[in-house]
Amino acid sequence: MTTIAEIKPSPAVQAQAVNLRYALGIALSVISGLMILFAFPPYGAWPLIWFAFIPYRFAQHRLLPRKWSGLAAGLAMLFFLGPYLARLFGPDYGPFFQYLGVWIAILVFLVGKDRLFHERTKYRWFVLQGTVDWVGWEMIRATFIPLVATNGFIAYTQATQPWLIQPVSIFSVYGLGLVICLFNYALTYALMAWYDRKYQPADAVRVDQGSTRRWLAGGGIVTAAWVVLSLILLAAVPDDSPKLRAAALMPDYSLPAFQDTENLAEQRLETFTQQIREATRQGAQVIFTPEMGFDFDPRLEHTAEVTALAKESGAYIFFDYAVAREGEPFRNESVLISPQGEFLGTYAKNHAAPGEPLSPGAGAYPVFDTPLGKLATLICHDANYTDVARRLKRNGAELVSAGFREFGGYGGQLWTNAVFRAVENRTGMVVTGVATVAAIINSDGSLAVLKVNPDGERITLVGDVSLGFGKPAYQFLGDWLGWAALVVMVFFMGFDIYTGRRARQAA
Repeated sequence: MTTIAEIKPSPAVQAQAVNLRYALGIALSVISGLMILFAFPPYGAWPLIWFAFIPYRFAQHRLLPRKWSGLAAGLAMLFFLGPYLARLFGPDYGPFFQYLGVWIAILVFLVGKDRLFHERTKYRWFVLQGTVDWVGWEMIRATFIPLVATNGFIAYTQATQPWLIQPVSIFSVYGLGLVICLFNYALTYALMAWYDRKYQPADAVRVDQGSTRRWLAGGGIVTAAWVVLSLILLAAVPDDSPKLRAAALMPDYSLPAFQDTENLAEQRLETFTQQIREATRQGAQVIFTPEMGFDFDPRLEHTAEVTALAKESGAYIFFDYAVAREGEPFRNESVLISPQGEFLGTYAKNHAAPGEPLSPGAGAYPVFDTPLGKLATLICHDANYTDVARRLKRNGAELVSAGFREFGGYGGQLWTNAVFRAVENRTGMVVTGVATVAAIINSDGSLAVLKVNPDGERITLVGDVSLGFGKPAYQFLGDWLGWAALVVMVFFMGFDIYTGRRARQAA
């Protein structure tokens, strides 16, 4: 008599099961990409990032065929970066940026052969390699791809959670990225071990059960330690930190002043005057304007109008302008004007966007000592890097402004970058966009006020902001964890080549 255990599925049934497994792998990869996407603003489902890598990595190593395993990573990147970059850069920058995510997805698919490496090494390096690989690529983007910089860092998904992000004042934004990746990969490792034990797949190199327990414990301990440290650091933020009342002026002029043939200097000054008076009626002591808001240096043109307005307001004003005239060097700068109408000094943008010349004054990081506190500014792309805010803090800055000329969907994202610059350096931050975003951020990363409107509007945002305090460890340690992740990532790339060569020699 034939028992049920001896009955084998027909080839057609087996083929159907295999196809269903492949379809599930594809679906899980798409889900991963969407989870990463929705963890970012404007969607703001921040908890998703702590589990977002699990579906596609599990699909890559347990569901898809070995030859096509890179498809999992490619699909995840496609459904994350495709919509993300299209929204971020918008149609103004053409099809290249709209579809950059597609080309990245294809590249990831072509090079996504790490399953072979992990099978050769029996998955002993799965968690570590996966963790440093993601953060190592973030370091490459921030260092060598100027347009992208730190935009899209997975840690930025946590910008609305001050209780969770405080250790970046020690370990940097890369530290939080490593913790998020470690948590994801430890859980993926455990899921693979469970799958191996339950289904015993014949075509998979099985995960060691003892190693699984160690990685789960290690990932849990590191994540818990991060959260506890964050809560301790947040509790240590001084309750009596000095505050001042700041204003961010969004004039709703989408074009840089030197390119705008409709809203000329006189009209912009009139809008500026109205907004200054509105800000001072609400008690603003320091007033910030967006990048390229004017096309003239107020020390040379319209000086009387600007200084008279500063005296009338009784506030410190950061006046942002860009001068682009034939025969003159391009200047993208911000000048601080005192309540007495004096020009206290100028800051020049240090990280120019591709195609934008650097101003002659770039390379300096001035901080202005005033009765209200030590004030500084950076301009637009500077906030997408970590070095400018760090240098300003080293020079004593307690409040830093970030004037932006946002485009596309950039306004919905850029304020998260400024939150991390605030926490890393323990400084207050004020974000001033042209039309779509303004924010006042305390030195612990909490949002005093946030205004995001993708459709654009004219607004004068006023709120109290805490000044910076202390000397965070990040000031001295910098981004060493990002560099360490990059070094280990390169090591694993070489190790992959070495083990592949050994495997071919043994065959």
